[in-house]
Amino acid sequence: MTKSDPFVKLEPAAISPQGRDVLGLSACAVVALLLAALSWFQLGSVDLGYHVAYGRHFLDTGKIVEVDPFLYPENARPFVNANWGSQVVMAISERAAGASGLIALRTLLLALIFTCVALLVRWRTDGLHWIAWAWVLAALAAYERFTLRPELFSYALMMLVLAVLVFGVASWREIAALGLVQLAWVNAHSYFLIGLMLTGAFLLGQFWAMFRSRGRDEEIRATDRLRLRMLAIALGVQIVACCVNPWLHHGALFPIQTLGYLKSAGIMGGAEGWSGESAWSAISEFKSPFAFLDQPINQRTIHAYLVLLLVCVLGLVAMLVRGMPGPALAVLMLLVMSTQMRRNIAQFALVAAPFCMIAFAGLQAWSPEVRKAARRVRSALLLATILLSVFWIDGIVDGRFYFAERRINRVFGTGYNPRIFPVDAVNWLASQEAIQPNLYVNYFASSNTLPWLPPRFKLYVDTNTFAYREETLATAYRLGLGQEDHTQVFNRHHVNAALLHCGSDTQLLVRRLTVDQYEWALVYFDRHTVIFVRRIQEHVPLIRANMLTEADLDAKAWIEETQGSPSQRAMDLAIAAGVPISLGWHRPAIVLCEEAVRLAPDYYEAWQYLAVCHGNLGNEAAKAERYDEAIAEYEKALECFGRVLEQVPEHPEAMNYAKITVAKIQEVQTRKSMPALPNPFG
Repeated sequence: MTKSDPFVKLEPAAISPQGRDVLGLSACAVVALLLAALSWFQLGSVDLGYHVAYGRHFLDTGKIVEVDPFLYPENARPFVNANWGSQVVMAISERAAGASGLIALRTLLLALIFTCVALLVRWRTDGLHWIAWAWVLAALAAYERFTLRPELFSYALMMLVLAVLVFGVASWREIAALGLVQLAWVNAHSYFLIGLMLTGAFLLGQFWAMFRSRGRDEEIRATDRLRLRMLAIALGVQIVACCVNPWLHHGALFPIQTLGYLKSAGIMGGAEGWSGESAWSAISEFKSPFAFLDQPINQRTIHAYLVLLLVCVLGLVAMLVRGMPGPALAVLMLLVMSTQMRRNIAQFALVAAPFCMIAFAGLQAWSPEVRKAARRVRSALLLATILLSVFWIDGIVDGRFYFAERRINRVFGTGYNPRIFPVDAVNWLASQEAIQPNLYVNYFASSNTLPWLPPRFKLYVDTNTFAYREETLATAYRLGLGQEDHTQVFNRHHVNAALLHCGSDTQLLVRRLTVDQYEWALVYFDRHTVIFVRRIQEHVPLIRANMLTEADLDAKAWIEETQGSPSQRAMDLAIAAGVPISLGWHRPAIVLCEEAVRLAPDYYEAWQYLAVCHGNLGNEAAKAERYDEAIAEYEKALECFGRVLEQVPEHPEAMNYAKITVAKIQEVQTRKSMPALPNPFG
């Protein structure tokens, strides 16, 4: 190897003594605390439940789940379970220590990922500040994907592959290491083809280096030929390893087939929202990151991504200047992938951030003045990094960091996030032996019922969209949005109970079941979930023992039970208000929302809920001919809509409903001024 090789480890004399780099060391320490804060949150993935359940199934039976045993038999279909290995590891962790075991597993994976980032940067840079900046860029762009899913295993394995490639494939030991990592990857998650892409990029980069070395010293050319040969063998070993899975070549081709489907169905790279052409188009992570530029949720991730794109453009130029074609090609491929789907931002960030820092670190100042200016800029950027990291850490612990994005699945702490896991509701359901199958659970809550659900209950869907037909998923969406008659679907599948996590995707279905009092009865509610049972003979004693009304919801008690900072409590209360709003119980919902906006006056969504509640109370009063009361409620609704528009001037729903409310006031005033019709019957 030669001194010009960008991936030869620097000699100790070339590295600045750590003791002199006080600012860089401080930045590293503070950013490490930021990473720890970003990694420490309650379990909140909507998919985690089915992954744990699938892993448990393997531990209990020795069989990989290929047909979902937790679905209605008529809905389940065979699929390639590319995540089976990571599911088994998650199930083992969960059985060993419950939620704490799963959090420990997540922490271990994230520690491995960012340790690899640090090692890559330190291998070829002369200052700790490069590590701090690589960590910040990668973390802020990737943290929304820090949830415990098989995807997290992919990131860890990807960084191991990258470490082997960067440190050099110079012997059969490194080739064997790449083969073993690829073997684990193909059985852990469907991103395993990225391993081939990375090795292929380094192989092409080495080929280019060999082409440029024509006419140089024969020893250098011999070294280049050896590297090229070893990388080619390594790539061949990885390709073979991809076929070592329970489905052989079908498993190896599975990611390509999936990508082909996403592209042909217009799901990948499109705008946010359900197009109606494919039910999968409602899954936002398949959308282009540029579809989320004007949305609060994901805003920090998208902004970090945009910054990283700018850094990456400059970094790619620096890589080419420094003779790093392999890393440049790897970063470019992942960059293109990231523009197609938001879920691909994380792996791009984890690879691009360290490589850009390596490239920048190797650039030489062309004059003493430039070198002096660069030192000043470095110091200023390090101070900014430290101050911003401290600010973000405080916001994460306090809850403001996630509140700003309305990220309901992130709560600093441990255990299961009750906003995502309906544990209390499922435990109550499991304790009621009288409840008859089948059970219907809405899509986003479905998987996280499985770890606690008795075997006698099966689900219509869970969040593994490969496990059933796309039309089944579309029906589940339409049911929640009130676009399909629940009576027909529930009768066809013999549904006798429904557990629904109240939210915008289920509000109309909950309302319809509430109105359908001759067929369905509400028997349970908590701060997030409601349970209805069909009015059949077997359920009569249960219904009589649980005759719930609006008076049973103690809004003040819910307020007293909420804990945490004002922003955390405000979000909890607004989410909890979704239950009475869905049930049509507007007065307790108003109490909850009023406390939410008191705690967080800038929480415009809670103001919107308040406006809707007052508007509905106005409708009830107008229908009962209590005109003064109706006008008063409508005016309160207008005031709340005004608070929404103060914060979001072009809020479409607030603008539309405000116009409707004004028209209702005029209508009620007209009706109020009309003389009462005489009673012809005396």
